[in-house]
Amino acid sequence: MNRASFLVLAAAMTVTAACAASLGTVAEARPSAVPAASCSVAADREKPDSVVVSGEGFKGASVTLTAAGGDGTWPGIPAPGGSFTRASLPDHVYTAESAQDPAVGCARAAAPQSPPPANEQYRTGYQQGLKDTLATCEKNPPKNLAPDPNWQSGYDKGAATALGSKRCTGS
Repeated sequence: MNRASFLVLAAAMTVTAACAASLGTVAEARPSAVPAASCSVAADREKPDSVVVSGEGFKGASVTLTAAGGDGTWPGIPAPGGSFTRASLPDHVYTAESAQDPAVGCARAAAPQSPPPANEQYRTGYQQGLKDTLATCEKNPPKNLAPDPNWQSGYDKGAATALGSKRCTGS
């Protein structure tokens, strides 16, 4: 590489480094985003057919909750530090707002998943026990390390059915 090529390459690298440094400075100078106010609705475990509404990120000292369809308004709910929780409310769609925040819709929390019914557990275990045992004609321990009792009962019955089948008895 001759001296002229080296100087052109060095100049290009210097410009690139300067641009990258200035972009980093610009990115650092931007203020971080302020979290937006949000709220959620979940089932009230203490009172059936009721909900708990919680929120955070509000700038005001208090929040007003409004139920959709004009079914109720709850003004002046304290929001220390921008957060609030209000329990034992009727099950509705809600919005929350403060004097410094626009109204935000309160998202409904997902309902907890209940375990599959006992008969479905049994059926699944039975099918797996039948399949595993028909493959070798020997009862094998289940691959499910922590089976549901109904699943285990189905697995055992499926394995017994397989062991008594024509395929495994040879008759």
